[in-house]
Amino acid sequence: MKRRTFLTTLSALVAAPALPTAAASTVSAKHLATAKMLARCHDRASPEMLKRLMQLDTQTATNIYQALQNQNIVTSGLDGIARATNPLNSNCVTNEATAARRLLESSFELKNRLQRFAKRKWDEIEAETNEGTPPEQIDAAN
Repeated sequence: MKRRTFLTTLSALVAAPALPTAAASTVSAKHLATAKMLARCHDRASPEMLKRLMQLDTQTATNIYQALQNQNIVTSGLDGIARATNPLNSNCVTNEATAARRLLESSFELKNRLQRFAKRKWDEIEAETNEGTPPEQIDAAN
């Protein structure tokens, strides 16, 4: 009987490295549900935040963060911070993070509007200038 136990143990040790490591990197449903709720409540997520709030090790927190990104629960925003795609506080009083994000998004939108306006005005000025001058003067100016 000891020989059989020895051979079973030996074969298990030899076969262990051949097993896929993906099974070890899976995330439990409990951890994923908690991380999803935290990301939606805080409207942001990072492995460091998950590690701190859920009291996890670094590898597990990183795996959970990757799972959140793979399931499209969080996405990278304009400011480089991973934000929740469906935050819980969207209809509440805005917190500091949401206000900063909205300010950044509105500044990008304002910049685009100003560029379109300037281009349109520039084209109008060029058209007015070109209408009043004869074609041979336009060619000489360019």
